[in-house]
Amino acid sequence: MYRIRVDKQYFNFSCAHFLLFNDGSREPLHGHNYWAWVEVEGELGPAGYVLDYITFKPLFRELCNELDHKTLFPRRAEVLKITEQGANIHVRHNDGSEFSVPRQDTLLLDLPNTSTELLATYLAKRLYDALVSRNEHRHLHAITVGVEEAPGQQGVFRLVLPHTQRGADRGS
Repeated sequence: MYRIRVDKQYFNFSCAHFLLFNDGSREPLHGHNYWAWVEVEGELGPAGYVLDYITFKPLFRELCNELDHKTLFPRRAEVLKITEQGANIHVRHNDGSEFSVPRQDTLLLDLPNTSTELLATYLAKRLYDALVSRNEHRHLHAITVGVEEAPGQQGVFRLVLPHTQRGADRGS
């Protein structure tokens, strides 16, 4: 088993969000300068590497850039009602607070919250989808992504790729 880790300064994004808590409340809207890193585990490909750094680094950088300078809202949060109103995304929390943000400045994530752990999950799954679309996934076993919102404070997610899926991909 081999692993590569890519931890570049340009794997970063700045965005606004708020966390939702178990009691249904939320924290105030605020922003972070996030930093991310990624590890990919797998077998060596025919050329003797897990993934080509030259093509892999820009791929992960683009995923980070998609989050940059956006207001993030979790589409699957039960305490939020999200609607489109003209050119804006309108978000209403159960506590009565409301946000209206231009659509181009908003990213609705298919998540229940916008914690660092779930942002790491989002990036890992998006990366896997991108690798599948480029047919660079068949020899991979896992993808791990870390997202740091402040020095020494990060969430990490490890996406273990199903063995049966990898085997089925090889046969196609």
